[in-house]
Amino acid sequence: MGKRFGKCALCGAECELTFEHIPPRAAFNSTPAKPVTGEGLLDDDRMPWDTSGLHYSNQQQGMGKYSLCQTCNNNTGTWYGNDYRIVAGVVHSILKEPLEPRYNGFGIRDIHPLRFVKQVLSMFCSINNFDDKRINTLRDFVLDKNAVGLDKSKYKLCLYLTKSNLMKYAPLSVILRMGETGCEAMALSEITAYPLGFVLYFNPTDTFHYNGVDITHFADCKYDDVADIEIPFCIYEMNDIFPTHYRSKEEIEQCIAENKKWTEEHEP
Repeated sequence: MGKRFGKCALCGAECELTFEHIPPRAAFNSTPAKPVTGEGLLDDDRMPWDTSGLHYSNQQQGMGKYSLCQTCNNNTGTWYGNDYRIVAGVVHSILKEPLEPRYNGFGIRDIHPLRFVKQVLSMFCSINNFDDKRINTLRDFVLDKNAVGLDKSKYKLCLYLTKSNLMKYAPLSVILRMGETGCEAMALSEITAYPLGFVLYFNPTDTFHYNGVDITHFADCKYDDVADIEIPFCIYEMNDIFPTHYRSKEEIEQCIAENKKWTEEHEP
């Protein structure tokens, strides 16, 4: 395969790009992947989880993008990747066993919370590789391994668990929801990759209903701070490409059937 040139999603250098595993290769992302674009999945006669027959790009080394220069790729992997691998490994061991109803969460010992968060934010920078003030601030935060704290009036990072094998990269999007004060718009980006999913919200408000467990405060720790973290069980089933849509296949099939019925009844 030929060399890839472009703008590094972190430092912004115009250079030869290296392949960035999203999530890290050691976090269950080392097997061949066949990513497809969303357009093909929007076919009226295709269920949103059915990728059979669609054009895909063959990624033998796992899911990811040519998005980082060699230096940024090496630095983020060295600084942050191991903590992500540890968290993903613990969650995997929990999800593969039946969950005890009497437990409402789990704990992980000896984690560097800041490093984990910065690995996640590095991934969001890679899938949002364009000039945007909000993303640029995150780039600076990731590049400085000792930088601490995110402005919680501008960012909210939420985590959830998933058993789904369908991976999703959703760059900056805007969704509409009915809230306490009416219809509310929210800008966000989402990454789902077994066994973890993340939603990054921009300019969060007090009235919006957020999905996942808020882990923004992990960014308040210092680079070498070690902590025992506790995370509530928040498990979503993910079967389509739309941001913050967590429905079972049965729910999706029922919704499609109801929409078709309504359309047929109201056709002129």
